[in-house]
Amino acid sequence: MNNLVSTYWLSYREKINNRFPEYYKYLNPPASEDEILHLQTILGYEIPAEMQTLYRLNNGESREGRGIFYGLQFLSLSEVERNWLSWKEIIEDGLEDLNDFCTSYPEGVIQSIYAHEKWIPLMHDGGGNHIGIDLAPDVNGCIGQIINFGRDEDEKCVLAPNLGELLKLLDTKLEENIQVTYGLNDDGVEMFALDNTHLSDALKAIVKSKYV
Repeated sequence: MNNLVSTYWLSYREKINNRFPEYYKYLNPPASEDEILHLQTILGYEIPAEMQTLYRLNNGESREGRGIFYGLQFLSLSEVERNWLSWKEIIEDGLEDLNDFCTSYPEGVIQSIYAHEKWIPLMHDGGGNHIGIDLAPDVNGCIGQIINFGRDEDEKCVLAPNLGELLKLLDTKLEENIQVTYGLNDDGVEMFALDNTHLSDALKAIVKSKYV
């Protein structure tokens, strides 16, 4: 799976550089081993090998980045830490009422709760919503599955079985040359999104189409 991560991230990154250079230029250099170890210390558990492989290639994008994952920002390790600590604080404040609205798709694969300390945010939309790695799946799930979670994400969905498969899917969509652009931002920079919608919603639709 680590080979999948490096193969498809490098391929996706190259396509972004060619098609959307204003997004590519905000990528950070590789994370150091000390940065990886520091985050593991904060989390209190080991970062998955797939995630380590990705961050050894690029430590996310800068906070000025435009959202290299179809408009969602690729979090640096320091931003992973900051967002995770925010969620940890919310969890410690108690989530019982918020849990009542949460569901899993497919059922029994993701814990039907609002947040969990073993959900690692990798991307965010600037509005409190994430795509990340689930290290605490429900009874029918798999450790390392990729899920959506956050302020507006009551319906959690397995978006990909692992990080390598997620990157493969995102790269494939660019390879298919689908219509991903939808105008210019205030700076005149071309914007892009998968199926012209929020990445989580686009991936949910892809996943659900397989069950129709």
